[in-house]
Formats: sequence, C-alpha cells, structure tokens
Amino acid sequence: MRMTGGEAVVRSLEAHGVDTVFGIPGTHNLGIYDALREMGGIRHILARHEQGAAFMADGYARASGEVGVCLSTTGPAALNTLASLGTAYSDSSPVLCIASQIPAEGIGLGKGYLHECEDQLGSFAPVTKWRARADTVEEIPGVMREAFAQMLSGRPRPVAVEIPCDTLDESDDVTIPAPAAVNRLAPNPEQVERAAGLLRAARRPVIWAGGGVIGSGAGAELRQLAERLQTPIFTTVLGKGAIADDHPLVAGATILHPAARAFLAECDVMLAVGTRFTEEESDRWGLRLPASLIHIEIDPEEIDRNYPTTVGVLGDARSALQLFNEQLRDVRGQESGIEAGIAELRQRVWRYCQERAPEGVELVQTLRKALPRETIIVSDLTVAAYWCRRLLDVYEPRTNIYPWGFCTLGFGLPAAIGAKVARPERPVVVLCGDGGFLFNCQELAAAVQLGLPIVTLVFNDSAYGVLRPQQEVRYGAAHEVDLVNPDFVALAGAFGVDSCRVDSIEQLGPAVTKAIEADKSALIELPGTLPWPIMEPSARMFEAEQ
Repeated sequence: MRMTGGEAVVRSLEAHGVDTVFGIPGTHNLGIYDALREMGGIRHILARHEQGAAFMADGYARASGEVGVCLSTTGPAALNTLASLGTAYSDSSPVLCIASQIPAEGIGLGKGYLHECEDQLGSFAPVTKWRARADTVEEIPGVMREAFAQMLSGRPRPVAVEIPCDTLDESDDVTIPAPAAVNRLAPNPEQVERAAGLLRAARRPVIWAGGGVIGSGAGAELRQLAERLQTPIFTTVLGKGAIADDHPLVAGATILHPAARAFLAECDVMLAVGTRFTEEESDRWGLRLPASLIHIEIDPEEIDRNYPTTVGVLGDARSALQLFNEQLRDVRGQESGIEAGIAELRQRVWRYCQERAPEGVELVQTLRKALPRETIIVSDLTVAAYWCRRLLDVYEPRTNIYPWGFCTLGFGLPAAIGAKVARPERPVVVLCGDGGFLFNCQELAAAVQLGLPIVTLVFNDSAYGVLRPQQEVRYGAAHEVDLVNPDFVALAGAFGVDSCRVDSIEQLGPAVTKAIEADKSALIELPGTLPWPIMEPSARMFEAEQ
C-alpha cells in the first residue's frame, strides 16, 4: 500500500495495538500529526513540554501495563525527553519515543539546519535499551516492529526511533508487518528445582517482592506460593501492590526498619523476585540478607551484581513462580503463628514511627482513610511521598507510581495525567512538593483541556525541603534551597482548576475526599514542614545530631 512516512508510523503503531500517544507537534514531525488527523484511530494527548509528554507516556505505561508512546520534534524537543526516559529506564517501564530529525541529506554534516543536534540518536544511548533511525519510508515499519520487540523482550525499558522530516513527508509502497512474537524468557527448570529444594528444606523462609512481580503480572502466583509456604512477604517501593498490603502475610516495604532487620536475621532462606537490590532499597548494600538467597530475575546482568546468590533463576517472574508452585504443591508451611508475628512486626514499626514523628504517621493515616481503595497514587520527590512510599498501604498492582531509580523531580503531575488517561475509572491523586510541582506545573493546562479529574496535593514548605535538612545536618547551614513561591491556589485557579488551602493534616482528609467526589481537576495546598521520614536509613544522620 502506498503511504507517507507519517502514515507508516501511525499504521505501525496501530498494528501494535497503540490507541494513545502523548506529544507536541513541531515543524519537523508534522507528517506524523497529519497522519494522526487523517486516520483518526489514535488519540493524541497534547502536552505543554516534551518532558511532560514523556512522563505522561511513562505514567500511562505503569498504570496500564501497556506501552507508552511519546512524540517529539527534532533537537531541543528530543533532548527534553531524556530525563523522563531515564526515569522509565531506571524503573523498567516500556516507553517508545519517536523523534523527527533534520532532512536525511544533512544528518551529521553540521551545516546549521533548524533544530540540528550533533548525534541526536546517540543522545538517547544512556537512557534507552535500543535506538535506531529509519532513513526511508520503506524502512519505517521494520524499525518500528523491532522497537516494540526490543522494548518488550527481557527487562522492559524505553527505546527511541528517529525519522528524518523529509522521510515523514515522502511516499512509497509499504507493507506493515505483524508484530514480532515476544516471548517472556522461560526459566531453566533445573535452576527452579534447585531453588525449590532450598525452600522445601527451609526452616524460616522469607520473600522480597520487587517491581518485576508487577511487570510480569505475577501477583497471584506469588500469593499462592507464600500462602502455601506460610512465608512472610516484604516488598520494595516499586513492588508495593503486588499483593495487597492488608494481606496477613505482607510485612510491607518495611525491610530497612530495625525491627524488620531483626526479623530478617531469623530467616534462613530468602526468595527475592524481580528486584535489583539497589542502593536505596538495601541501605547502600548494608542490609544483611539470609544465608541462602534465591534470586528470580529476567535480566542476567542483575543476578550476583549486588548480592551473591545461592541459586539464580533467570527468567520471567510469573513463569518461574508457576514452576515453583508445581514443585512445591505438596508442601505446607510448618511454622505456626507467622501471621501474628508479621502483625506484631508491623505494629512495632508503626509505634516506632509514631513515637518519633507523629505528624508523619498522621499524614499517612489521614491519606489512607481519605483515599478509596482503588486509588492510583502518583508521587513526586517530596518528604510527604517519602513517608507514604514506606508506610501507606497499597492494595492493587499498578496503583503505586513512583520515580524510584532516577528520582526525578517534576515526574508527579504529568505521570498522573498519563495514569488517568490509562485508567479513567479510577481516582488519581498526586503527591508533590512545592519545588517539584513547579518543574511541570504547566501540565495542569493539559489536564483541564482533557477534562481529567486529577487531585494534586502540594506540600508547601517554601523550600527544596528534602535538601534543606540535609544541608543543615551535614554543613551546619542551608544555602540556596529557600523558595519564593506563587500563590498556588491562585495559580491553579488561573488554569481553571478547583483549588483550596488547608491549614492542617486534619483538614487535609476531608478536602481530599471532597475533591475526589467532585470528579474534577483539583489542587489542595498544605503549607508547613513535615518531619524527616523515620523509616529511611538517612534518618540516622538526624539522630546523630540530637
């Protein structure tokens, strides 16, 4: 069939089941936008900044489990997506960035074309799994097909495709191939058998579940195994929701707490599933794990990278856990009272935090009471979110969206827009600090234009509040972290967003409930400073100061 390059891009997206893209039109990518207009099968979400568009695509991917797609034009626009793609890369989120290029004949010549960027494709290298250019219309479907295959095979991560602007406008006879078959890596049965033997003989096993459980859709299999073995489950921040936090075997994201470390010291075998043992999750790799470690992981580079494994099981988490359940179908947990022990552990964590920082605990309890169970909670980098990432109960997969690995300010609002586009039937609430909110506050305009009822909470301490206390403890004084902020209520109102200011955490709960029930875009500001999260290892620096 004869079609333009822009039409070939859109046809390829449709062939891969894409029905939504995020982006901003520009001089060089108008061929794609004309195809979107003419063909009409894909919804386009207009962002206000390319970083926002890519964050939206990431939020969409995390909330839906599908690929998120962002479109950008050439040069500065393409480079604007890099922080967002780095966030998706760190957290294993499948995002496809499609960027235009200068005319094909000028690439690499440095002649001074509009938006010309030296090695634009190479700039994507640190933040994507794979990248390629389609130089002709005929090449576009094949490059797009390979982009999806690369993105979805093994560890899902972002990929980038660039296409010269003249190629997007040219026409040729093109065949759109069917998507490539992407099979999740099947685990080695011998590795599973060895690991199952360790679990069978374990006196007191424990599970640590990461984001790979959610990415694989393996929550049911993990719950079945834990219930069979009567095994306690800790989660990472990105693993929250893999199994509901109110399940009696779930200890939550509390593994770094002193009481949890003591609990862990009594365990003899750990089954870690879909986690990389990163710096923040392992207290700079100071967390002591049980003597025997089974690590289920889809990325071979992660096995033995940070902790030595007794048995590494390379493969898809869901497939591996299905095999574990088959291997251990005749096993029943021996230890009595494990559920009571987990309940006591969680109570000790709460008491510990309550005694040292009651305001932080009050925030978590207030939000949990105000938020419907199915709420998608999207976090930016702020002290309030630090409290919630450990203590706030999450009940379903893909309802806890956090920029964990890259820790990127400005993620919250645009990612929440993407999440709401993906799951319009669910409440979406975003937790922002005043500094991080201003990174991408312009995306309120996108939410209003789309009619998306997102509730944005702005915790306003008139500072980069994560940094101020660190400076004061480490150097004796803060410097260049205090902010002169706008009137956030008036700012939100200028965008057409319902807004209010509350004076206490006690008032926050009813305001959140009211905003969710109104089913409209809303912003709630809470001025004041929250205490540093006691659950974080970094809290030790404040204790040393006292």
